[in-house]
Amino acid sequence: MSAESNVRKLVEEELRIAGISPVSIQIRTFPGEVIAIIEVDRDYQRALDVAQTLDGKIENGFVTVRQVQQSTLRRTNNKPVDGVHDERVGALLNLLNARSRTSESQPSLRYIQDVDERLSLAISPRHHLVFGRRGVGKTALLLEAKRTLEGTGAYVLWINMQPLRSLSVAHAFLTVAMRVCDLILGAYESGLVSVHSTEFVRSLRSNVEQRFQATATKLKDVTLLVPLLQQACSRFCIQVQASMFIFLDDIHYLPSSDVPHFLDALHGITRDNPVWLKIAGIQHQTRWFIPVPPTGLQTGHDATIINLDMTLEHPGKAKAFLESVLRGYIDECSALPLSNVLSASALDRLVLASGGVPRDFLTLCALSIQTARQRPNAKTVGVQDVNNAAGVAGQTKLQELEDDAAATSGRSSVLVDTLNIVRDFLLAQQQITFFRVDFRDKETNGAEYRALQALADLRMLHLINNSLSDPHHAGQRSEVYLLDLSQYSGYRLKQGLHVLDFERGHMVLKRTRSTEPSRAGDTVLRLVALLRKAPIFELSNLSGNAVAATDI
Repeated sequence: MSAESNVRKLVEEELRIAGISPVSIQIRTFPGEVIAIIEVDRDYQRALDVAQTLDGKIENGFVTVRQVQQSTLRRTNNKPVDGVHDERVGALLNLLNARSRTSESQPSLRYIQDVDERLSLAISPRHHLVFGRRGVGKTALLLEAKRTLEGTGAYVLWINMQPLRSLSVAHAFLTVAMRVCDLILGAYESGLVSVHSTEFVRSLRSNVEQRFQATATKLKDVTLLVPLLQQACSRFCIQVQASMFIFLDDIHYLPSSDVPHFLDALHGITRDNPVWLKIAGIQHQTRWFIPVPPTGLQTGHDATIINLDMTLEHPGKAKAFLESVLRGYIDECSALPLSNVLSASALDRLVLASGGVPRDFLTLCALSIQTARQRPNAKTVGVQDVNNAAGVAGQTKLQELEDDAAATSGRSSVLVDTLNIVRDFLLAQQQITFFRVDFRDKETNGAEYRALQALADLRMLHLINNSLSDPHHAGQRSEVYLLDLSQYSGYRLKQGLHVLDFERGHMVLKRTRSTEPSRAGDTVLRLVALLRKAPIFELSNLSGNAVAATDI
């Protein structure tokens, strides 16, 4: 029996066990790669679960699932792409540019379930704070949770906080309060409950709107509405026998000092109600609780944190996840096989350049393809195409840094200065691209450490080890960070840098423009030895940067 027949038999058997009747099963074989494509017109989520199981059973292959209508099945081109100039790669480029960012109106092309089952957490009846760097998939997770919950009959409210960034904390709360009233009124007006309940919420909504229109309204004024809103939600959930979920995306756009008060008011509405808050933001730009007096959401007691950051601490794991995301785009355009679009070394470099962030990975992939297509004789995307793309993307990251920092006066200039100090220390002084921060130093210099963390949240630095032991001092440990490739992709061509790279599933230490042999961190001990070569960055280097005087 051929390999293709074996794979088809395996796929058919797993689908049969799961009770799924596919519209079609296509098996495509390429040198060193087998791809199974399952098309279904129902049971899409269950088919995705089966696909994830099959991925681990098919050697050198993967499974993808398409949801189709029986009457509109697409004809696919089974001929392999012949390089980056193939028209299907052009379609891939357009799709990457159009769909790399998710929003309520444009969800993920294909949601990739992670091994930690964070989606199961996100839909559970519990308040959650979903944290991660820009582009790691916070919005994608919340949108998938929203879609799943809507399918169970729950009432769901989605609010993007970015449009509220210029409002006072009182008016931001009133905006959410009006949206909650609108959600309840929409359900009531469909004839679910009595006119009396409708009139109560309509009157409450009018009260909220009046306070919103008063420009001098303060938070202490609107907190008088919290008991009424709590009562309205209580009545509603009892009458409809369903839960309510309030999704707040990008909470970090509100001023950090206001967030605990904003969340405290919202939390009051949910008390003793099946109403749950799902809040996404950048952790080191968000303050969600004040201990004295207790204000906001206290983690461990009121809410649970879901951390989405997949850093370069486990680069092989990051690569597997990012490649699975990219393959969804590749398959959608029939731009197969992947090896005819991206060289293996370019794929590794994309993982390093993205720092494990899915949106950066897809954006850099699109820029790299675009760069390669400018060369008439190019066949696949190469490492230098990725380096050039990283340099271009670096300018966008700097702009995002300024945008994200705008919520706090003076913060943008502090973070830019911090980046310049770190960059000068590494490239000009130490001739290396990664560094260590001592645990004791970060405890002593908290404000300076928070500045570094902010740069990590903004993907200018990437954590590659969170607890590296010191070989000469028992009990002394440090964190290890890698400078983003965009900050040295051009510089490295002129200087002999000690560069930490990623090749064939392992970190590798090289020196550019040198005959020194590279050293692979292909075992735990060898990787530790490489990381210990990183110089210690003293956080006091940032003290003259006015960091201590700024609430990062």
